[in-house]
Amino acid sequence: MLRMAEVEYIRDLYENEGLSLREIARRTRKDFRTVRKYAYQNDWTPAVRIKTDPETFPTMGEYISIVNGWLEQDERAPRKQRHTVKRIYVRLRKEHGYGGSYSSVKRYVAIKKTEMKKNKESFLPLARPLGYAQVDFGRFKYYDALGMERKGYALVVSFVYSNSGWMQVFPSENQECLLTGLKQIFYHIGGVPIRIKCDNMTTAVAQILEGA
Repeated sequence: MLRMAEVEYIRDLYENEGLSLREIARRTRKDFRTVRKYAYQNDWTPAVRIKTDPETFPTMGEYISIVNGWLEQDERAPRKQRHTVKRIYVRLRKEHGYGGSYSSVKRYVAIKKTEMKKNKESFLPLARPLGYAQVDFGRFKYYDALGMERKGYALVVSFVYSNSGWMQVFPSENQECLLTGLKQIFYHIGGVPIRIKCDNMTTAVAQILEGA
């Protein structure tokens, strides 16, 4: 189990510095699978599933189906017209004789909405085609031999299939540095990717044509 500071360092190297998983594992001296787990993790909530049924919420009992109906209708209604927890509680008491507490209703509604949101979420599998690369520039600060703070630019070429990556450091971010860095990296690895994706890099765009 890693400390939170270690987890944040891994995520910073992956998301902000653009390093490959293998390079992060080398720098942090952590197992590759551990690095991959925390680099890819998005949901930090405990993996505990609470059932939304009468047995879990005995005070709600028969009212669960009524609340579910209102919440499902809210999905098709404008946001300002949807039920608040207070509105649900008031309607249950006035229209259906509910005698339970407000906190029970609040707790159930919160869990039910979370469940409904997860059910609506859809995920697209990440395509990792062989021979495809991604290119991006990253900025970083360093200190020279005289102790002066400087700004550097790292050109990173990463291959999505293998999670391998190579980097070239330059004093500026321009098209000359881009082309020089790509040439040196391709010479080093002994080949050229089938397709290269540039991550929103103005240095790689000469002109945007109509319909492009």
